[in-house]
This record gives sequence, structure tokens and C-alpha cells, in this order.
Amino acid sequence: MVKTVGIVSLSSGVLGESFVAHELKIGEERLRALGLSVKYMPHAKMGMAYLRAHPEARAADLLAAFRDPEVDMILCAIGGDDTYRLAPYLFANGELETAVSGTDKIFLGFSDTTVNHMMLHKVGVKTFYGQ
Repeated sequence: MVKTVGIVSLSSGVLGESFVAHELKIGEERLRALGLSVKYMPHAKMGMAYLRAHPEARAADLLAAFRDPEVDMILCAIGGDDTYRLAPYLFANGELETAVSGTDKIFLGFSDTTVNHMMLHKVGVKTFYGQ
């Protein structure tokens, strides 16, 4: 049963920009109306400039979401065009494979997140494409 949704921004940092604050509020309200708790991973709302410059922070958030026992489902906040840059940080030293080991968490995302779906498929995680 899904109780807590971990929000990650793996492609674009637009979630942290003031011009989408109203959309962020609506999305959060809708998730809470479904009885879900919302947990933003540490860098999810850091903004476009920061996340563009720090793919390692985006990768760290995905790994943290898989390792966090409170998170039942990982939801990608938005697509974009940059998630391929996470690969070196996810596959170095088997980081992603270790983080997902034994997990049955739901991973949901679309658009540029297709790359993340392929990465997760490579380490044996079943994912859901779409929103």
C-alpha cells in the first residue's frame, strides 16, 4: 500500500521555480486528497540552474528515495532533456543496483524519464511510464 510519495526532479529543476508554485500547490493538494504523504527529496526544489549544473544531486535524490524506508512510491516531478547525465553517478560502484536491491517501490515518470526507466530496467526494477 502506498502511503508516502517521494518526489524527485531528475530532468529539470523547474519544480523549484516561483512561476510554477501554483502548480506545485495543486499537485501536492491532489496527492494529499488521495490520502498520501508527500516527501520532497533534498534537491527536488532547488531550481533549474542548480539542478542543471548538478546531475550528481539529482542522482543522489533518486538513490535516497530508493533507500528511504518511508517512501513507497517515487514520482518524477517533470520531464526535460537532461536525465542521461545521471548515469555515471547511478552506475558508479553499483550505486543504483545496491539502492534498489530488494525493493518493490513504484517508480513513475514520463518524457525524458524514459532514460531512467531504462536504467532501472537494467537493474531489474519494474516501472510505470506516464502520469
